[in-house]
Amino acid sequence: MRLSEFELIRKYFNTANLAFEKNEVLLGIGDDAALLNLTKEQELAISTDVLVESVHFPAGAEPAKIASRALAVNLSDLAAMGAKPLCFTLGLVLADANESWINSFSKGLAKTARQFNIALVGGDVSKGPTTIAIQVQGLTRPGKALRRDGARLGDQVYVTGDLGDGAIALASLGIPTHLGDTFLFNENQPSSACSQYLEKAYYEPEPRIEFARLCAEFINSAIDVSDGLLGDLGHICKSSGMGARINIEDIPFSDSARCCVSSENLLRAALYGGDDYELCVTVAKDKREQFLLKARESRTKITCIGEIVEGNTISFLNTAGAEIPLEQSAYEHF
Repeated sequence: MRLSEFELIRKYFNTANLAFEKNEVLLGIGDDAALLNLTKEQELAISTDVLVESVHFPAGAEPAKIASRALAVNLSDLAAMGAKPLCFTLGLVLADANESWINSFSKGLAKTARQFNIALVGGDVSKGPTTIAIQVQGLTRPGKALRRDGARLGDQVYVTGDLGDGAIALASLGIPTHLGDTFLFNENQPSSACSQYLEKAYYEPEPRIEFARLCAEFINSAIDVSDGLLGDLGHICKSSGMGARINIEDIPFSDSARCCVSSENLLRAALYGGDDYELCVTVAKDKREQFLLKARESRTKITCIGEIVEGNTISFLNTAGAEIPLEQSAYEHF
């Protein structure tokens, strides 16, 4: 029987022989980042992501853009923990040592590293199919890291930015998505303006570091939307022992996404597509005004899409309040 990504991790890696308890490990496998105890004043958040050519970016893509995306998607995990970026390591596998390619990659990496003040401190380079592995480290105050398991009954569910752009952009770049043959553009290809917007959204996702830093004290739970809203909100609900009720008409979409695909495919891209790297957070109703004030201070678009409810399922409701059937599952790597 084929194992999903998370089943594979649970069966072979999140085991007593590997993920055993240590006093220094405050939070291990199962969130956007692990948490380690450093001092009485600081905890260390650590997360790793791997990008593979022709899976996560097209063969022949500009090296600077690949580098920017590779670091940004890792920074999104730190944002989901409310962590301040500190440093990162780089594992780089290349088919050949093309100096022109490496120079461009280095410049793109440096631009994003400088933007978010995160320093490269080590890594490894090897020969093989083009693959990029980055591990990021960030700092949080003890007990203040955002986690998936803090959602409470009655919390409002918010997302930053727009959803669905990642999956639509991936398709526009010519990489097949798991959404199937019916995931089509309204025209043969997006317009030039839409293509430019989607390319930027894909290669330069905005890690919500500042938003998380300013709003952390009002957030009960958080996750970054990397595998689709259904799957990632599902992680919050499962970790918190709660359910959720989401109004599909409130899910935010960009104008470019609306121009490119049908309303049905917009929803599929948001729920199942992944690659958005926005944050999904839950906030108690009595903290709403303070939360929204800080969100505005961070200049981040924020949308309330539903609430946390009793139970263990997520329901998606249309404008009439009727539950819509779910036809797919969230993105899986296997």
